[in-house]
Amino acid sequence: MRSECVIVTALLFALTCCVSNVFAETRLFDMGKADSNVWEGATAVTAASVYSQDAGFGWESAEGLKEQARIYAEPVFSKSRGREQPPVMYTNAITEDCIIGEGDSRFLVDLPNGEYHVYVMCGTSDSYRNQYWDFGVAATDAEQAAQLWTGDDFASVLGEGAGRVQIEGGYTYRVLNLRALVTSGKLAVSFQPHSKWLASAVLIYDDGEAARVEKEIIKPLEDWTFFLPPAEAEKWTLEPPPETGAMPALSDADRQRGYVIFHRPWPECVYPNMTPRPEETNPELRIFASPGEYEPLTVSVRALRDLEKLMVTVSDLGPIAAADIDVRHVKYMKARPNYTVLHRYRIVPDVLEPFEFTDVPEGETDRFWLTVRVPEDAQPGIYTGSLKLAAMNAGEATVPVKLRVLPIKLQEDPEKIYGIYYRHPIDRMLSASDEVSREYFRRQAELEAQDLVAHGIRNVTMSAWMAPADENGEFHPDWTGLEAKLDLAKRYNFKPPFIVSVNTGGIYRKYMKESYGSHLRMVKIPPPEFAQELTAMCKVVEAERVKRGWPEFLYYPIDEPGRQPEAVEFMKIVLKAVKDAGVRTYLTADPTADAFQPWKSLVDVWCTQPFAPDRETVLSDSAARGVEYWCYPNHVAGENDHTPVAGARMTFGFGFWRSGFRTLIPWIYCANIGDPFNYLTGSAMDFMNRHEPDGAPMPVALWEAYREGYDDYRYVYTLQQLVEKAKASDNAAARQAATRAEKELQYVWDSIQVQPKYKYDDLWPAHDFDVYRWIVAEQILKVQTAMGG
Repeated sequence: MRSECVIVTALLFALTCCVSNVFAETRLFDMGKADSNVWEGATAVTAASVYSQDAGFGWESAEGLKEQARIYAEPVFSKSRGREQPPVMYTNAITEDCIIGEGDSRFLVDLPNGEYHVYVMCGTSDSYRNQYWDFGVAATDAEQAAQLWTGDDFASVLGEGAGRVQIEGGYTYRVLNLRALVTSGKLAVSFQPHSKWLASAVLIYDDGEAARVEKEIIKPLEDWTFFLPPAEAEKWTLEPPPETGAMPALSDADRQRGYVIFHRPWPECVYPNMTPRPEETNPELRIFASPGEYEPLTVSVRALRDLEKLMVTVSDLGPIAAADIDVRHVKYMKARPNYTVLHRYRIVPDVLEPFEFTDVPEGETDRFWLTVRVPEDAQPGIYTGSLKLAAMNAGEATVPVKLRVLPIKLQEDPEKIYGIYYRHPIDRMLSASDEVSREYFRRQAELEAQDLVAHGIRNVTMSAWMAPADENGEFHPDWTGLEAKLDLAKRYNFKPPFIVSVNTGGIYRKYMKESYGSHLRMVKIPPPEFAQELTAMCKVVEAERVKRGWPEFLYYPIDEPGRQPEAVEFMKIVLKAVKDAGVRTYLTADPTADAFQPWKSLVDVWCTQPFAPDRETVLSDSAARGVEYWCYPNHVAGENDHTPVAGARMTFGFGFWRSGFRTLIPWIYCANIGDPFNYLTGSAMDFMNRHEPDGAPMPVALWEAYREGYDDYRYVYTLQQLVEKAKASDNAAARQAATRAEKELQYVWDSIQVQPKYKYDDLWPAHDFDVYRWIVAEQILKVQTAMGG
């Protein structure tokens, strides 16, 4: 018998104790292993729980079913980092285990005839890193269930009686709220896998019990699962939101409609408590863009009463069809104020989620984010359109939109690289155990490559991992993954050189029988054989690169080494060993730090978080020694904070222009520790892009700011090239226009307050970014006109 235990938290016990008196109309089934905990008042279900009339519940067949269980209850101590950190998730009696199946299965429950709510929770507390769960769930009368196995999609056949669950990996839970009509005295919950299915709990109740079940079972379960367990939640403090001004005077139309519409420049974050400024209300949205360019539009709604099912729709906008305008809702997330901060969180605008409609509580402000892309063949001109807002219980509103398409073909600087640290879906594709999962990760790799290019990113980090040499000194690399990644990069015109990590840690463990720890905090000096093997490994990689005609690699042996003497000495050994292979080295470290000067002659590419050293030092050192300076700006990558949107735009555009650096390569495209939508669990905060259930990228505001910065720099570079062409022409008017353009460009240059890190302070006001871009764009138009364009 599976043991029953009371959930340890007194609060949760108080909320759920009355469930132990189970009603015929309310049944809670906790699915998993026989020796796991059981939610208070629930009935245990294992893979062996086959239906019988005596039990009144169970699987129609146990064939192919298996159980999974893993408990995460306490913070864990990380030896490599030297600190305590939250577990990847906090399990409860329901989420600590589940049942998994690969074939069609039905769970049967005897019930009085009638209509029921069927609540199904699905997920696993194990990593299943390379698994994509994709399956249908249907709640029907048992006699009807026998007719479902026709290959039809459940949801299309049954409507609200069925749903689809799609989950990438583990630690993530999905909930379905289904309705079923029982007419034969037996309910069937059917699972139809596209890949595999999993189930953690099934809760059945009728309308008469709905309020009690929601309060006493569902809410405590979901608070624990999607936020924190009660005892842990008590340790966390919600920080106050930024201050906002008083509500402006409202018009009769605003009051009657039930909400206020306003516009604030998108680089300025809008929080739930934000009130509109008088000049922001009842706006006209205006943008300018060049063919092929993406441009964001935002509008915010302040609810004067609870708004139900608020929708936002758009019209055509000149050459842009309404169907091609991406409309999203800015989702507020509970986020730590920094990467590894504990017990403090804020509510921040972050994820740009797709939506059909959303509810907005009275007194809350929600923002909606639209992205337009001007077609490559769009004709210059001014075009008008509109967006419409409407809620079920509130009036409609129309916001006019004006787009100016410029006759400009934006150019890219061939000497600059926009890249990103990247965890490649191809690695997971190659390790997946079923064809549906393999196809999911293959498709995800394609979609992300398209998304990268659409944001100006054409370089990603890669890995040439292989095991240390065997007893005969031979390496046995598998090039399948690296080859596939490079083929994908070639198809999407990515720009080399590519950073390639090597298995320095594996060789170290071979000789030292231990890890050197995070940032080399536990490193000791290894024997000479360590360096010899590292050189040999790099030579194997380089020989394969040359043989296959792959583009240049930058060899990346250690990430962010520490400054202690042992680490400095060890890195001298490592960098020399890599250089001895005849390749270029790449190092993430601050080249201005005194501790790192012993490596100066051994580093070919410095990658540093701030723009440091300064522009003059970067340019002179690059010219003198051929050294390159790259930047990974973590301060605007979500790792430290999800909200420096204006700082991100400055970093990727005008700040990059002024820096002298060759490359921007932030950490990271997507960082998931546990549940991708719970930023409070795990060793560090989740950040940057999320994914939709089908694996498509779901952007965050910072990611869109990267693209706008990239476009800012393209406007600047396009003007620079045009000026040089005009100055070299025989056209006097063109030369005069070029001189004026140079003065305007110098004005923009001088307006930038140069900083190592652009984040919040000393930036332009949010609306000025487009003003400075327009100054540049206007000069492009004037020089083009003077040249006869």
